[in-house]
Amino acid sequence: MKQNKTGYTSKKSLMSKFFSKIKGISNFIILSILCVLSSTFQGNLLAQSHTIKVVSDTVITTGVNHVSWESEEPRWSGDIVVADWNPSVQLKTVKANNELKGYQTTQHMMRSYEQIIREGKKVVAGINGDFYKAGGVPVHSQLIEGEILKLPVQRDAIAMDEEQRFYLGSFSYSGQLKILDPSTVLAIDGVNMAREADQLIVYNQYYGDSTQTNIYGHEVVLEQLDFRPINRPELFRVVELEDYEKGFIPDGHVVLSAHGVKVPYLQALTEGDSVHITHGLLQDQRPISEQPALVEFIGGSKVFLHDGQVDGNWPERHPRSALGFNSDTTKVYLFTVDGRQESSVGMSLTEMAEVMKYFGAAYAINLDGGGSTTLVANDKVLSSPSDPTGQRRVSNAVLLIKEQYPH
Repeated sequence: MKQNKTGYTSKKSLMSKFFSKIKGISNFIILSILCVLSSTFQGNLLAQSHTIKVVSDTVITTGVNHVSWESEEPRWSGDIVVADWNPSVQLKTVKANNELKGYQTTQHMMRSYEQIIREGKKVVAGINGDFYKAGGVPVHSQLIEGEILKLPVQRDAIAMDEEQRFYLGSFSYSGQLKILDPSTVLAIDGVNMAREADQLIVYNQYYGDSTQTNIYGHEVVLEQLDFRPINRPELFRVVELEDYEKGFIPDGHVVLSAHGVKVPYLQALTEGDSVHITHGLLQDQRPISEQPALVEFIGGSKVFLHDGQVDGNWPERHPRSALGFNSDTTKVYLFTVDGRQESSVGMSLTEMAEVMKYFGAAYAINLDGGGSTTLVANDKVLSSPSDPTGQRRVSNAVLLIKEQYPH
């Protein structure tokens, strides 16, 4: 026994040491309990207000699961397709009828693409895409296998490059026509949109068989000599100088349509001339040549979850659809929540962000919701559409494609 200055250990000192040890043990026990509680509720960030219950977790195919979930308060029911994000998986955007205008159900678009997909790949799942205008024209931009359906960009979007890396957020459009002889660069104002004063517009097969322009302009038909992704220059050759009234878009060709101050530059072209066209979708101030080579692109209303942080809110509760990834991009999420039904009231954007975080997402973009919300896997509709007639016909969709390895 250690002695004090008097040669003896006092009772007070012994008691002090005793209670000090007790306090230390108590603190350790409390800390341990907190750690257990923290571990228990780490995945359930909504525990204080409501509880998410996983109803079922079913394997669709290797590395792809369907999770059905619900909550009693608020009344929610929803579905998620979760896939391992690796080289055997890709996201593909599709358009109803493969044209700028038109409507189809998400399930119909999946079936149509299944008919043309190359052997060894399978359409595993699909979710409805962008908001749309009358006629089924998407509100925002879309890029399909490197070909432009519609530009410029208006809101947030998700894009994929050649290596299937994803890019979320706002983009700006920068289009250029480079006439090689004499060397001239003109700004392109958009793709597959109505031509307005002093604009240069590019039209392709997605627009239909005619540019539908008036006589106050000039148009030339181009044949594409090489194919490169967005943000890379493509080489074309002038093959026809069109009459104003014609406006015909030949299969496999594009049409340059100019008005006002840009007309003389097209009038100076002759058949056989070569031109470069570069369509730029930019996320920052880097030059086009340093931007990623994009092959898929689809718009949404807002990136509402970024690096685990909730950004903005639409407080109204509705059926909703979203596309997301986890923090290290090893998982992709096709997420829907039902709404406008007795069994499910729908969600605000903040609520959807919280639930997606609960399931592991760190990034997400809001897609068209309401009656458009639809999630399909293996040709079965997983979500519960709010329209009385069932699946709504929509403008476009995002498909999850999986490489199928032989057994």
